Amino acid sequence: MKKINTTLIKCLILVCSCSFILVTCKKEHLQKKEAVVIKKAYTINGTLNNFHPQEVYLNKIIENSIYVIDSSKVINNTFFFKGFVEHPERFAISFKQYSSTVILIVENTDISITIDAENFENTQIEGSKLNSELKNYQSKSKNIFKKITYLFPQFQKYRLENNANQLAKINTKMKEIEQEYIDFSYNYIKQNNNSYIAAMILRDQLKNTEIDTLKIINSYNKLTDSIKKSPDAHIIALTLNLH
Repeated sequence: MKKINTTLIKCLILVCSCSFILVTCKKEHLQKKEAVVIKKAYTINGTLNNFHPQEVYLNKIIENSIYVIDSSKVINNTFFFKGFVEHPERFAISFKQYSSTVILIVENTDISITIDAENFENTQIEGSKLNSELKNYQSKSKNIFKKITYLFPQFQKYRLENNANQLAKINTKMKEIEQEYIDFSYNYIKQNNNSYIAAMILRDQLKNTEIDTLKIINSYNKLTDSIKKSPDAHIIALTLNLH
């Protein structure tokens, strides 16, 4: 009887061990499967209001030009794109028979976008943290530039009066506001050096009439290694020979 019990115990241990191995293998398989799922594609679900293009295009932005990389037929005022990007970057959405474009950041997540032909500037984008972050930055930037808008009536008045002294003062104030915006942008980059938005903003500094090369290089060097791999950071490095 004691021998039988010992044999049964050994069998039970063997069965449990096999079960544990099977469970472990299954768990590892699921983890690998989950790892594949994490590397998900982007989807862009779009809705159009107040205009009816037959087709919508997703465009790669290179310098001052755009190049179509995908297209979608418009069905019931909606369109759809799906794909994958190595790093988030800005793309342009354009429309067949229309000249307007809408800029958005494409990242590997589910993005919903509502485009109203009567209000392109306030296009609604949901499901993307980076687009929300960029919108927040743009909103604060606009608040700075509003100060120039308030000065414009005075500028017009003094120009008609040919008042050189007052025009010089207005011009000085405008330059101060522009500098405030530049300082705001560089501070944003410094405080968010691990954000793709920082690389995008820094790249835009290359488009300014007067480029502070040293400041751009210093800001680029403060970006994290992962952000330096982004397309925007790559263009900065290429333009300034930083590789």
